[in-house]
Amino acid sequence: MRSIIMAAACVASLALTACSQAKGSVDAPTADEATTPAPAEDTGATAAKPGTPAPPVPTAPTAAKPQAAAYTPVPISRDDQPGRARQIRCQVGSAPETDCTFTPLFGDGSFQLDGPDIALRMVISDGEGGLFEVIGPEERVAIGGTYRRDSRDRACWIANEETPAPSRVCAR
Repeated sequence: MRSIIMAAACVASLALTACSQAKGSVDAPTADEATTPAPAEDTGATAAKPGTPAPPVPTAPTAAKPQAAAYTPVPISRDDQPGRARQIRCQVGSAPETDCTFTPLFGDGSFQLDGPDIALRMVISDGEGGLFEVIGPEERVAIGGTYRRDSRDRACWIANEETPAPSRVCAR
């Protein structure tokens, strides 16, 4: 039984660290797909004299601004006493900061984070946290480590020991 739990924790850890890029993102149009202005009508004007500089040609944009990936927060059971969910910025491990949904739980500092490729729950007891991957409203897998609040950045929780789970979880 212990090997099954450890295997699930390893799979959850890999899912958290290897999936930092959002799935289903929209590709930006290429320069070939960009709209170009229609050629000007021939007004009968003569060609420019030799040695006259040509007017500047507008260039097509090289890349569109990346769009935020959409996600659906995992539902939370009423038994977990969820508070009001709000949109925040979060960071898990060494992944870049992203938009997340923060939901306080149990009224004791515990919380759930949902975001692109993020579904985590930090359960707090006696000032220490345990990290869980959230699979469904009643399904969670412990992914290892004991966490404590970072004294330099109170928005973050840091793993107390070496763990396959993310070493840092921040909710800003």
